[in-house]
Amino acid sequence: MKKKLFSILPLIALGSCATQIDVDPLVETPEIQQQIEKVESTSSVIPDWFKELPEDEKMIYSSGTAIAPDLQLSVDIATMNAKTVLADRINGKLDSMTKQFIAKTGTTDLDSQVLNELERVSKNVIASVDVAGYKIKDMEVYPAGTQYRSFVLLELSLIHISEPTRQAEISYAVFC
Repeated sequence: MKKKLFSILPLIALGSCATQIDVDPLVETPEIQQQIEKVESTSSVIPDWFKELPEDEKMIYSSGTAIAPDLQLSVDIATMNAKTVLADRINGKLDSMTKQFIAKTGTTDLDSQVLNELERVSKNVIASVDVAGYKIKDMEVYPAGTQYRSFVLLELSLIHISEPTRQAEISYAVFC
């Protein structure tokens, strides 16, 4: 009798661990619903020129976006983001390095596993670039809850682009 009890007891313990977690209530929370609505409302107002930049043989284009509680701050940040991308398009250099690590654990067919780890680091260096001749070609501002969402499209004539000076460098890295 004791043997049967001890053999059934682990099964009961494992059965209690096998509860199914219902994911649907997470989606129904007010916070998640509010975030979904925020993304949907932002997605519905994205200008076409932001999704696909105009093309012109004599111009270079860049776009930027920002959200801020102050209207002018939102426009300024969006413009600065667009200017950074513009400088990057003119004279940006990208360095990237990838490392891969593969290891096997276990000794038999039943307990062996392969561990695979991949790490990538990218560094984008933007030399000091003169983008002073840019013009705001288009700008759109929308309410975003209690803040302002700005979209800015900049254009720069290719005639204004001179050899960039390399006095200062701006760099940032992206880790994946």
